[in-house]
Amino acid sequence: MATFATEKKDFDLVVVLEAFQQCRQSDDTLMLREYLTAFTELCRFFKLTGTLFGFVAMDLEDKIRMLNEHLTADEVHYVSVQSMIQYEVDHDLTKVKKGNLKSGSRTLLRLHRALEFILAFMSRLRLGDENEKSSVIASEVYNQTLARFHPWIVQKMAGVAMYMLPSKKNLIDVMCKQDYESVMRTLGEVVTSGQPLYDITQRVYEDKDLLDLP
Repeated sequence: MATFATEKKDFDLVVVLEAFQQCRQSDDTLMLREYLTAFTELCRFFKLTGTLFGFVAMDLEDKIRMLNEHLTADEVHYVSVQSMIQYEVDHDLTKVKKGNLKSGSRTLLRLHRALEFILAFMSRLRLGDENEKSSVIASEVYNQTLARFHPWIVQKMAGVAMYMLPSKKNLIDVMCKQDYESVMRTLGEVVTSGQPLYDITQRVYEDKDLLDLP
């Protein structure tokens, strides 16, 4: 069974914070490039845990790659979350699963669901004692968020992965570039900046009746 690696990593929470802050414009437009920058760094966090969260990292990487391909191919219509979804609704592209470029709306929805888990996990990490088990936090948050979108076998894999996570302080000390105190301060800013991105995206999908894209 996989164990949690103890060598120092360099996940940079500040990169996530700055990307979240730059993503949201004054009119609540969400810039896709900055959104993907944040997710690329978040994906590094999952990858750095080794095999523990490999099932999450691989899925996120695939979605990030597809959306970056959309952005490269069409910077006009895919410049923001809103413009992408509107363009794909107008051209009946929201359910496309085949071809070179799958539906961006469908792909982003998977990242959006992961963001709910990530923000809730970070929010919970800010609370409680430093020796609290991050495995318990992750498990509770996962069951409240991502689990409802995953088949049984993935839920079981997630359960095993999360069981191996160390204490909150050890997780942060090993995974993060910044020290524990800095991370604890930054977590609050990340959640404060990231929650509006989730809420805005949620409303866009609700307005277009796309929350249940297959």
